[in-house]
Amino acid sequence: MTASNRIKVILNLALPITVALGSTFIMNLVDLAMVGTLGNNAVAALGLSGFANTLIVTFVIGIAPAVQGIVARRTGEMSKEPKCLPLNGGLLVVLAIGIPLTVLCFFVSPLAFPLMSSDPEVIQEGIPYLRALFSAIIAVGVNAAFQGFWTGIGRVKVFMLIILVMNCINIFLNYVLIFGNFGAPKLGAMGAGVATATATYVGNLIYLVVTYIYFSKQGFLNVKPKLELMIRIFKIGLPDSISEALFSLGYVVFLWMVGLIGTAALAAASVLVRFSMVLTLFAKALGLTSSTLVSQTLGSGDADGANQWGWDSVKVGVVCITLLGVPMLIFPEWFLSLVLVDAYTISIAIVPLQIVALTSGLISLVFLFVFTLVSLGDGKRVMIVSFCTQWLLFLPVIWIVVHYFEFGLLEVWLIQAIYGLLTAALMTALWIDGRWKTIKL
Repeated sequence: MTASNRIKVILNLALPITVALGSTFIMNLVDLAMVGTLGNNAVAALGLSGFANTLIVTFVIGIAPAVQGIVARRTGEMSKEPKCLPLNGGLLVVLAIGIPLTVLCFFVSPLAFPLMSSDPEVIQEGIPYLRALFSAIIAVGVNAAFQGFWTGIGRVKVFMLIILVMNCINIFLNYVLIFGNFGAPKLGAMGAGVATATATYVGNLIYLVVTYIYFSKQGFLNVKPKLELMIRIFKIGLPDSISEALFSLGYVVFLWMVGLIGTAALAAASVLVRFSMVLTLFAKALGLTSSTLVSQTLGSGDADGANQWGWDSVKVGVVCITLLGVPMLIFPEWFLSLVLVDAYTISIAIVPLQIVALTSGLISLVFLFVFTLVSLGDGKRVMIVSFCTQWLLFLPVIWIVVHYFEFGLLEVWLIQAIYGLLTAALMTALWIDGRWKTIKL
């Protein structure tokens, strides 16, 4: 296969995933905008609850790369076992983890939320919203398992279309339940949580119907996976779950430290993180694409070909994401003015945004290699690298320069960029090491 054909294959898989991830990002902004009309207490409740929910659901969304990696590997091996066997195993693992986790979190949330905020009005808004989100923990895990399956077999447009439907339902139900339209009760912030949970369960139902139509003869829900397979799925997904939880918590700690510089710095940092997330959406999509192509090729016994798919995905990612950052590099003030109104806050964020634009292409190597390595069963080493660079190096350095040297946002963002580049280099080293070629799934 020529280089141009390989790039075409990568883009055909990555672009639908990018659309799906991008629509979810936009939906979250719409959520925030709708709840924002209710006042600062509702917005604060939404932010705190979203953070808490993100930490909890990491324990079920790690199923996605595990199912994806095994399904893609079996596809490459042209295995005669039922195609849906890893999916069935993933769904059972989700239920085993999700049911007790949902019950625990639902009843503990009234006790836990006051630890995140002492404001009685924020607590009053936050607990019902958080409970609504927690009611969908199982649904989030089920969606993750289906996402892994459909991405693993290379049918990413199915994943994209279902995500788009879910997000449209979510936005509509937000309009109905937050404000009490069409005769529905006016639930406020809780309505946003109910809308999200309902849309997620509807997504589950669509996945069930579509998968049954296409794969009922391939073992879907009618072949019982062995305990050995379920344990393997759990072991593959666990390091990714732990890494995601620690990474999310680390960013909250990072923003708290930036807040010590001042409110303007914190506002600017929050916006810079958002812009970084936009640039990394394509990197995450390429990571999922690489996972499928590498796993399938490795399953066929072509380790060199699998390695080449990884590097081809990297080339596409670095070039495209660097090009996407060029407008931010040239017109940083215009982009910042879209979301910030304070002139001083914009002024201190200009150079850091240019740093984001310059480095995002290379830092995207983190997402490209992490998704692929985890799906190949090398998640433990990924977790170790992620933890050490963030918690043992980056966060302590930020604390020192902010607390003792009183550095500003620019210096902090330079350190943040160095941390990202170092992590990218170490993840690349794990790929070059090649241990992933010998891991059995």
